[in-house]
Amino acid sequence: MEVDHRVVLAAYRALADEKLVELRQRGGIYVASRLSGADGVPRLPAGWFADVLAQGLSREIPAGDLHEWLRRCTEMLRLRVAVITTTTDQGAGLCRELADDYGFEPEALLAEEVRSAAKPPLALRRADLVVTTEAHREWVTALASELRKQVCVIEVRPNLVRGEWSLLFRRPVYAVVADVDFGEMLQRFFAGAAGAKNLNILVVGRDDLSVIPQDAPTYVTQRARSLLEGTPIRGRVLPAARSISPASARELFGIMVRANIEALQRKA
Repeated sequence: MEVDHRVVLAAYRALADEKLVELRQRGGIYVASRLSGADGVPRLPAGWFADVLAQGLSREIPAGDLHEWLRRCTEMLRLRVAVITTTTDQGAGLCRELADDYGFEPEALLAEEVRSAAKPPLALRRADLVVTTEAHREWVTALASELRKQVCVIEVRPNLVRGEWSLLFRRPVYAVVADVDFGEMLQRFFAGAAGAKNLNILVVGRDDLSVIPQDAPTYVTQRARSLLEGTPIRGRVLPAARSISPASARELFGIMVRANIEALQRKA
């Protein structure tokens, strides 16, 4: 993947320190067994947890207090988020990620409908935060400013193309989507990736999903899943991938923590 081998080895050593991989001399590198213990707790990144506790202590937060402050900084408020995207697939996928990983209360809005509306939709007027994509940065930022709303322009994880998907494209891959436009967007997004010709787009309600070979890697969007209502798919359905970049995740968590701290201060 055109990465310096020293960087790769350093990454493997870091993973080995966390007991996630095993480095076997002259035998290669293997994913470590992560069986749960007798109490059902999976192996946890002990080194990372120790670092977090040490950093908390350096800021005069004792280990016994840290977990409570973390809880308060994430659970005092449940922020309402208006998610403005081009397609229903994008909106549903981002809403799932924002709800599951960040604890937000998201609602998807189509950019075209927001722009054509006589006044901003209720979900947008009530939102604590507006999330959108680079394609809509300019006008959404201006609209959010008018409504006095915070805005976060999401960036996609750069290693989606050169990472997971570049490995999948070594063989035919199927993407089941709900929106034709999103299918075309995926093809443009992966156009420069090696093996992108192996990406096959199927639209729910338009295409025959039975053409998917048994056990073929198959990505099903969140919106497509809801439309299929549990209808089985022949392919090997891939788990939902996180699309939000680390930089955007840091920005989102920063907004969440600041809002919760302000709420704590008001309560005090």
